[in-house]
Amino acid sequence: MGPDELFDKWLEGTVYRDKQVDAQGVHLTVAEVLTVHSRGRIDFGGSELRPAGTHPLETTEQKPGDQYGWWRLGAGAYVVCFNEKLKDGAGPTLLTANERLLSCGCALSATVCTGGEIRSVLTVPACGVNIKQNARIALLRPL
Repeated sequence: MGPDELFDKWLEGTVYRDKQVDAQGVHLTVAEVLTVHSRGRIDFGGSELRPAGTHPLETTEQKPGDQYGWWRLGAGAYVVCFNEKLKDGAGPTLLTANERLLSCGCALSATVCTGGEIRSVLTVPACGVNIKQNARIALLRPL
């Protein structure tokens, strides 16, 4: 499977094909940024697993009348949810940060995705970063 097939056949919730597909893969767009507010718990067998508590961050307008808002993120770790979702039956894909995100000093946890909602952990440097709704910050590649 190549980037075109991934976009056309296996993704839903896409924004704009011409900007999202290139030879490397499909660029994913930010739908929501969550902050982690309570401790999670992980054990060996999974019976005591408790995900960390999260809540969505609000966006703010850069200028009055903006169609899309901005998340103004301070240093730390956040959970990022993407607009795009993998349909059932899609082969394994690898989610990584794209060059745009890396150029802002941020990192995104690499994740193998196989279906459903696509999420990852975003790490923001001490100086912070502003991210606009629907910004392309990640690259999804077929494996």
